[in-house]
Amino acid sequence: MARLWTCIWVIALVVCASFFYSNFTAMHEQERPFDAVQWRSLSQEARLNDPGCVRGGMALFLLDNDSLDGLSVASVKELLGEADTVLANQLHYALGQCHWDWRHSSLVIIFKDGKVSQASIAYPASDF
Repeated sequence: MARLWTCIWVIALVVCASFFYSNFTAMHEQERPFDAVQWRSLSQEARLNDPGCVRGGMALFLLDNDSLDGLSVASVKELLGEADTVLANQLHYALGQCHWDWRHSSLVIIFKDGKVSQASIAYPASDF
């Protein structure tokens, strides 16, 4: 019987730890409609030391509505402006600090054959 209770406590502890870890590392920002003018105006602020999640809600909107799917590199740059980091077949856009431990996040757009093949929020941002 003691072994059963030990197993129950271990399982409960693992479930609680997993819940707190996923909640701590999850993005805590509400989706908000994308506004190209506001997105561009927040570019510098998103890279500051302690900006908050200034572009995160708009990035969630873009992802949730598949707004970037199939766009060309030129179309993405026209919509979002110049990227903060440009890698081979990737553009990274600073979002600010969108997670609980104050590390920066970024919108990462991956291209295949010149079109958006994947877009996601990277945490922590590799470009800061």
